[in-house]
Amino acid sequence: MKKIIFMFLFALPSGVFASDYSNFKDSDLKSIKYFVKDLTKIVGSSTLYSARAIGFGGFSVSYKFSYIIKPYEEDSVFYEKNSVYGINYVQVETGLPYRIDTFLRAGGNDGFNVIGGGVRYGLRNVTDELYKVNMILSLNSHMGLYKDFYIVDYGTQLSFSMKLTSSLIPFISAGIDSSKLNIKSHNDSSLIGKNVYQSIARYTAGLRLRYNWINLSMAYDIYERNDGFNASLGVRF
Repeated sequence: MKKIIFMFLFALPSGVFASDYSNFKDSDLKSIKYFVKDLTKIVGSSTLYSARAIGFGGFSVSYKFSYIIKPYEEDSVFYEKNSVYGINYVQVETGLPYRIDTFLRAGGNDGFNVIGGGVRYGLRNVTDELYKVNMILSLNSHMGLYKDFYIVDYGTQLSFSMKLTSSLIPFISAGIDSSKLNIKSHNDSSLIGKNVYQSIARYTAGLRLRYNWINLSMAYDIYERNDGFNASLGVRF
């Protein structure tokens, strides 16, 4: 497990995959609509890695990243300059009574900064038995800011996880995100102040590895087109 964690840290994509937004002011409205879809994928991604509620008094902090393998071809903002694009987060979670968890997170790169949070509710009594399913519903919202635009995202996810061994816990989830992007600055003055709305569906399958208090997760994200991946490393008490 220690070797796996070391490999994870070595492979962190911070700085490896840049996200270049400089084409935004030159893109037409059709391209911006696809850009909003691409951006929504990373803004609302990697909010959870387990369907088990933390529990009252529990606490978790983790470093997360979410990256998309390829943007839409119609998205001239990302497509011309980013074969892979994404964002990094730090996320803090706390457990409340009645199987309720809350979380806050913040992150960004390349001039784009995001803050967000949400609440989760365990739909079944928490179990740590092998081969027993945990199920959780998550609601979240995020706001991302760049010098030429801002985006507001609302998302919901339903997740299932099952402990196979004391340290091996696969999980799956499905969800929907809806976003609004406001154009603050553009070379076409008729687009300034315009709101662009988009929605996406996301499906995730991943694996959580647990070693004492340390949690490592890796997951594959499936979208309408152009899938992605996310990962997380943190401590959970």
